[in-house]
Amino acid sequence: MARTGLAFSYINRGEVERGRALAAQVLAAAEARGDREQVLLGYMTVAVPEYFQGKFASSLAHCERAIALYGSGQHHRLVRGIGEDQGVAALGYIARNLWQLGKPDAALARTREPVTLARRLSDPFSLASALNYEMVAHAIRSDVPAQRERAAEMVALSEAQGFPFFLGVGRAFHAAARVMAADPGALLDMLDGLALATETGNQGSAPGMLAFLAEAQRAAGQLAHAQGTVATALAVAAQTGQFFFDADLHRLDGDLLLATGGPADEAAARYHRAIAIAREQGARSFELRAATSLARLWRDQGKRAEAWDLLAPVYAWFTEGFDTQDLGEAKALLEQLGE
Repeated sequence: MARTGLAFSYINRGEVERGRALAAQVLAAAEARGDREQVLLGYMTVAVPEYFQGKFASSLAHCERAIALYGSGQHHRLVRGIGEDQGVAALGYIARNLWQLGKPDAALARTREPVTLARRLSDPFSLASALNYEMVAHAIRSDVPAQRERAAEMVALSEAQGFPFFLGVGRAFHAAARVMAADPGALLDMLDGLALATETGNQGSAPGMLAFLAEAQRAAGQLAHAQGTVATALAVAAQTGQFFFDADLHRLDGDLLLATGGPADEAAARYHRAIAIAREQGARSFELRAATSLARLWRDQGKRAEAWDLLAPVYAWFTEGFDTQDLGEAKALLEQLGE
């Protein structure tokens, strides 16, 4: 248990590969001695850093193995040593990996399961974590009302229980939802929330949090600040080994470059970089976003056939999520290109 806790500590402070390597050792030792409880913990302690490293298929497999071993009555006591119920964590990361791998509807369905489990366990900390999983899922789907609702519940719970990290994150995402709903003044509240979360020392998921900040800054018209935030996020990702948002950060970098009047060829290079990273990681959802941005640029340059040939097969791969903003935008662009 002590080495598992140390691995989580490494992961939370941004030493992702160090935490993953230690977790892999703990898992191998637990499997060798047939310790099912430690094997369950080991699967999750490997799955979390793998997610942050962009190893989504492997992370998903480890999460599913953990759930296969999990029994809420038997294993909830592990919360005393780790903090979060491991069934809640496994379900949450299953949802996150499914979204990355291009299964947005399955991800949304699974991200509701940890909330249900945490409520049944009557465990406030695990519930705060579960609400965080669902809140971020709504944010990444651009479902602003649902994001705001979950964030408000997370803030109320965290204020009552004294959970500073979840309080800061909840406030940040609640403010981000207000920015996206045409309230640019809420950006200051988002920065305050992120500052509170950062004060806890937790750097796990930092590049993703900065990506959401950059999107909010763009929505508020602060394009130069958004570009600086993207640069910081990519630097943090390189420093900590958290590459899980790199594809979308490069896509956003290209969008911002065009929005500020930058050279189209440089924006295209960033989109190509985003697509290459997404394909390497199997991150179909981020590949779709980047392909849509590049196809839109090519359309504007009169390269309609090239734009169609790029975007059509990426869009055709999807079998669900057609009510999401990403797939809706891709479909609308393909219809324009087909005219």
